[in-house]
Amino acid sequence: MLIAIDIGNSKIKVGLFEDYLKDNIKIISFDSDLKNINNISKSINEYISELNKDIKIIGCIISSVVPDLNDEIIIQMKNELDIEPIIVDPNLVPEINFDYEPLSDLGADRIADCIAVNYLYPNNKFKIVVDFGTATVFEVISKKGDFIGGSIFPGLEVASKALSDNASLLKNIDLKNLSSTNKIIGNSTDESLKSSLFWGYISLTEGIIKRIIDELEVQKEDVFVVGTGGFANLIDNHTSIFDNIEPNLTLKGLRLIFKINYER
Repeated sequence: MLIAIDIGNSKIKVGLFEDYLKDNIKIISFDSDLKNINNISKSINEYISELNKDIKIIGCIISSVVPDLNDEIIIQMKNELDIEPIIVDPNLVPEINFDYEPLSDLGADRIADCIAVNYLYPNNKFKIVVDFGTATVFEVISKKGDFIGGSIFPGLEVASKALSDNASLLKNIDLKNLSSTNKIIGNSTDESLKSSLFWGYISLTEGIIKRIIDELEVQKEDVFVVGTGGFANLIDNHTSIFDNIEPNLTLKGLRLIFKINYER
């Protein structure tokens, strides 16, 4: 079994691959805070027990954008599961060029996403990944498979909270209630906020992708667009801009990075 851990600003997603050569995955999710670290190894052991078969853990690979949590998770993996985790950085995939300065600022999740789309989708096209997490991140990958940059925006939850925290008359919006029934022209403060978040982020997604394509000086047919992250399906339901939605893109990229290095 391979353990892949994606540590985000809001969530820690643990992907358990019974066979590291296959994409079949069991997901366990936690809030990103120290009190949940102990629950990770406990939940993994519980899942292995449920399988009722002899399972050997061959490795653990971690993508993290929250450095403060790294040491504790590494300690847990060593002490409870007797494995030394691999922490993702660009050196694990030297065959790919990451055009980013400084390279140390490039999120490990973006590295994993780049690997995933290179292996999972057409290799004769540019790829654009839109990751809807705490931040809404656009990632651009060349036809050769190199990471050539992107854009970073506040995520839906961050934007909603910023409005409510900084404007005394505005309330925080329950994002679960966003849908196409929200009018663009709101007739109340609540409706206006929902309109800005729902239709605004759809327009943001479509507009930035169009501008990326224009800047690349190619046609839409030359680009494969993938959505991932917690709000990808919500956005995808009301736009035709995506070619595919892959909720577990980062975890699948982690599996591929591990496979590349394990077999090297």
